[in-house]
Amino acid sequence: MHAVNIGPEFGKENLKFVDVEKPQPRHGEVLVRIIKAGVNPIDYNLIHGKIVYNLSPVPHVPGSEAIGVVESDGSIFRKGDHVMVYNRVFDGTCDMCRSHREHLCRNGGIWGVVTNGAYTEYVALPERNLFRIPDKLNHEVAVSLPIGGLTSYRALMRAGAKPGDSVLIYGASGNTGIFASQIASLMGLEVYGVSRKDWVRDYGCGQVFKTGEVPADFKADIVINSLGADFWKESVSHVATGGNIVSFGVLTGREASLDIAHLYTSEIGIIGSTGGSLEDLSRLLKLAEIHDFKAPVATRMKLMQISRAMDEFEKIRDGRIILEVS
Repeated sequence: MHAVNIGPEFGKENLKFVDVEKPQPRHGEVLVRIIKAGVNPIDYNLIHGKIVYNLSPVPHVPGSEAIGVVESDGSIFRKGDHVMVYNRVFDGTCDMCRSHREHLCRNGGIWGVVTNGAYTEYVALPERNLFRIPDKLNHEVAVSLPIGGLTSYRALMRAGAKPGDSVLIYGASGNTGIFASQIASLMGLEVYGVSRKDWVRDYGCGQVFKTGEVPADFKADIVINSLGADFWKESVSHVATGGNIVSFGVLTGREASLDIAHLYTSEIGIIGSTGGSLEDLSRLLKLAEIHDFKAPVATRMKLMQISRAMDEFEKIRDGRIILEVS
């Protein structure tokens, strides 16, 4: 079967399309034929050597979000089931796992980073990492929920979001921003987006500010910064007194300065959030079955076009990049 490989040299110019052996499921696993895979900041950063998490193995098959069809019967899933991948590797025994925070497993990590990932034709996965795709859920939303949707959902929960709150979302047209807007709107929040794209209004943003044009006196109860250092100082300045800023991305850098006096005199909470738990994804899927989440797609490409997909990721796009695998 075919797979994308990167490493030990990184950068899109070092991506290779290689032949590898078809995996054989072990106890507790099933074989999954990948249908679609997404391209998100985790994948882009990994391919370019900007690795936040431990990487294994090297050379490496990237890809952290995918949907597929089960190809072998297991104890929970049967051949032909359409599934999405919960993209966290976890042992189920550490204190984090036992407290239903599998995404923080002390001995785990992100599937597609600490293990080979989705940019291949077949994968063998533990059944506990799979969720059936509801019939009404389209494939573009399904492939996006376990990262973009789940990360946004968890961030809003950690920030204590409640009806009537206001939220300002940096990168409202990005992978997570699209879902953060929809989920926050569904929860009854006043949603404001920061984006060059006016179409984000169609995804729950009541008002959209152009990048760099948020009024200086504008404040929100919750500010979501998925972009990193370049927008850190600005985003903190828009947190209301007693409010929270949530961070889960470093696309524009991972180090930033902070006015500590402003932090404590305004009692601003800084919250780090990453992915979400199995329970979070289960709850999000129940919402997706009731409400019509949307995930705009800018480009669909074949897996062998992965280098071009990296080029497209660097551009200002109207939606997601989806790789058609099989």
